[in-house]
Amino acid sequence: MTGSLRAAIERAGSGEFGERVQLRLTTKFDDVGELLELRHERRTRVRFPVNAAEVANRFERGTARMPARLHALRAMALAGYPVGLTIAPVMPVNDWQRAYGALLDDVSVAVADVPRLDLTVETITHRFTPASKDVLLSWYPGTRLEMDDGSRSRKRSKFGGVKYVYPRETMTALRSWFEAELGRRLPVAKLLYWT
Repeated sequence: MTGSLRAAIERAGSGEFGERVQLRLTTKFDDVGELLELRHERRTRVRFPVNAAEVANRFERGTARMPARLHALRAMALAGYPVGLTIAPVMPVNDWQRAYGALLDDVSVAVADVPRLDLTVETITHRFTPASKDVLLSWYPGTRLEMDDGSRSRKRSKFGGVKYVYPRETMTALRSWFEAELGRRLPVAKLLYWT
């Protein structure tokens, strides 16, 4: 609405801030038409948060649905932008391998035949802190989001904070599956991190 994103992409693309400066933006929306013709010079990476249909349909409202986001991802990639996926929050829902496999297959179709595709992937499992749990429960008292401290592993951050993550066996199963399936279904993608 303000034109500031357009200006930032063009300024980064011009090299005004140096040849090595890159801009990264993340969007759950699909209205990218005004960005397609900008002179970005591949200095702006556009990341799209995505998830398995079961998770996205249950917990995401007011944003573009997955097919529309993947269409936007394809449009940006075809316009020469480096693109990225943020798969988050990864959750071991029922039949999660099938659900996330379908997502990766949909992404594979979306980026098929894109010349010079530069695709990164960031994967983030569902986790919560006591404070974030309290906030979410106050905003959404009837939520179906699983936040049972007793079924999670408790971890401390380097600054002493506490967060609850999936148990080691679950994290290992999720991580090994994603690493193998990303390599198989999206071999051109670069996995930046798993957390």
